[in-house]
Amino acid sequence: MKFITAFFMAWGNFITLPCPFKRWDSELKNMMLAFLPSIGAVVGGLWVLLIWLLGKAEAAYPGFSGSVAVVLCVFYIFSICGFMHLDGFMDCNDAILSRRPLEDRQRILKDSNVGAFAVVTVIFLMLAWYAAMRDVGMNGPLPALFLIPVLSRGEAGLAVMRYQPIGHSQYREDYDKPKTRFRIASRLQVVVYVVIAAAFSVTSEKLMIPVIAVILAVGICESIAGAYARKQLGGMSGDIAGYMICFGELAGILALALIP
Repeated sequence: MKFITAFFMAWGNFITLPCPFKRWDSELKNMMLAFLPSIGAVVGGLWVLLIWLLGKAEAAYPGFSGSVAVVLCVFYIFSICGFMHLDGFMDCNDAILSRRPLEDRQRILKDSNVGAFAVVTVIFLMLAWYAAMRDVGMNGPLPALFLIPVLSRGEAGLAVMRYQPIGHSQYREDYDKPKTRFRIASRLQVVVYVVIAAAFSVTSEKLMIPVIAVILAVGICESIAGAYARKQLGGMSGDIAGYMICFGELAGILALALIP
């Protein structure tokens, strides 16, 4: 029952779709993070279904614009989580790019006002996403696309469990439970590896390169982004997790766009 509750807690927190089982147990916040890859699988599954349907629409209706399809795909990947991760991305950029002392950067991170650095960086993020998704198209490698939100959320969840939180982070009170964190982190890794193995098992030889490219791009870029943000902001937080997810997913879609 705890696993079911934790999964739907993650659903209610990280997906905007109506939650079919609304329960909350504050003792399961760590376990909730273990289901982030599962939430990524829900997000990724609906995303590839949307891409597949838009591909069919393009083929059936010559007047249907490819640009519209791309915008819908990019809008979905951010809106399905209520723009939560994008909010963290913007907050972190406002704080980091201010180049002020650490105490000021942490204060800016908590500030609800939107700064110039947030606006500029989110514009370039959207432009990069649009350009990459346009190159990938509606006939892109679906197994590789499916993996992008799974891997990005898995790595962000692990970072929240592994690294010292910033003083104002909602996860700070649970950080001093090392045995619980170890168990949750281990389960999280197992889930991610199972999903990767499943993706490989249904992937043809032709699609192996895109799948491997996504795994490497998301993993490397998100690790670097997370390490940089933690150094600049003095610890880990939910905003930094969103920052990591945005960079990881961008790296994944860019990797697919660059494959011949």
